[in-house]
Amino acid sequence: MGLGLDWPSVRPFKNKVEQTKAVADFLTSHFKAAKLLATFMATKSIIKPKNSPAALGPYNHAVRVGDLLFCAGQIPINPADGNLVTGDIKVQTDRVLQNVKAILDDQCLTFANVVKSTVFLTNLGDFAGMNEIYAKYFTENFPARSTIQVAALPKAATVEIEVIAHF
Repeated sequence: MGLGLDWPSVRPFKNKVEQTKAVADFLTSHFKAAKLLATFMATKSIIKPKNSPAALGPYNHAVRVGDLLFCAGQIPINPADGNLVTGDIKVQTDRVLQNVKAILDDQCLTFANVVKSTVFLTNLGDFAGMNEIYAKYFTENFPARSTIQVAALPKAATVEIEVIAHF
């Protein structure tokens, strides 16, 4: 059965009481194993990559729960000096995705592991430029994606991207 436990019905029993007890013991053992596995998979781990810019508030770069990595939205912050990268939507999107890559690299993941991304733009007119750079990072096995126009982003950024990745 995978856990080294024998299903009770494959052994001969002297009577129904012995068989019932064996089934109960079997199910109890499997329940404990399943509960242990669920506890392990539901453990919350905080991820703070060394190559990422400092968080701008009370949040973490990413949180791992089981085999999922939930990454906070990244804006075009230069990790070397903490300043917003200036330039057009292409320059800012490239820096954002470099910041996302730093988080994924820290966890030995790639953009192919990303299952969902959300792009926030202050101007949907910038979609084509953002998409051109986005396509250089996401080259296959594309994730599901939503793109949303917002009124403003932290530090007056024009783009923010958050992702969810699978280990």
